[in-house]
Amino acid sequence: FTQKIFNMPCAFITPITISVIPAITAQLTVKDHTSVKATEESAARITGLISAPCAVGLAVLAQPVTALLGGYTGEKLVLATQLMTVLGICIVFNAIVLLTNAIMQAHGHVNIPVINMFIGGFVKLAAIFILTGNPAIGILGTPVGSLLCYLCITVLNLFCMKKVLPQAPAIMRNVLRSLVCAAIMGVAAYGTWRGIVAVLGEGVSRVIACGVPIMVGAAVYVVLAVKFKAITREDCLLLPKGEKIAKLLHL
Repeated sequence: FTQKIFNMPCAFITPITISVIPAITAQLTVKDHTSVKATEESAARITGLISAPCAVGLAVLAQPVTALLGGYTGEKLVLATQLMTVLGICIVFNAIVLLTNAIMQAHGHVNIPVINMFIGGFVKLAAIFILTGNPAIGILGTPVGSLLCYLCITVLNLFCMKKVLPQAPAIMRNVLRSLVCAAIMGVAAYGTWRGIVAVLGEGVSRVIACGVPIMVGAAVYVVLAVKFKAITREDCLLLPKGEKIAKLLHL
């Protein structure tokens, strides 16, 4: 069940990666490498803007989210919380993997992502085999294996991009601002959740315990994203209704 929740944010990243390939290919055709790099970094900012709050939000609010959506209690809730926390962290790395794969494919390096994915898959299987075989870890070793897998592929992809691309985009630097905003958002959301539980008790409605912190976190994140310039007007224009979004955010 937590795997299904993990897959939801990643579904929003896939359309971005699909749309990036023809845009980069068109710019490469006219040898406009400056525009290519700008497009890739813009895609990185949008990817970070979406994936970072989802990752942090699911990690810090793993318990109220799984309690509400899964209806878990007791030991199952404890386990679901642990699984969701690790999978939440995976979202950022998975998003970067999807984006960097698309960028290298657009440049014609179609084999490199496949090789890196194979290596990451081997790391995942090895980690799962070792960790789940330990009774003290058990099924928690599965999301940990996924995290190691995506982290491994991220490092390999970024390294390969620097080696094979004419002008390698600064992926992590453009995702960093969104991560900082998301971290502050996570503190606000977690604090709100704990405050609600402290005031209203453990028997508080699951909708309130989950919904209110999410709304507070979303509001904080939007304000910080604009203030820290985690997204620019040019980035917005790449999105559907981008002009309206830019005006709404006063970009």
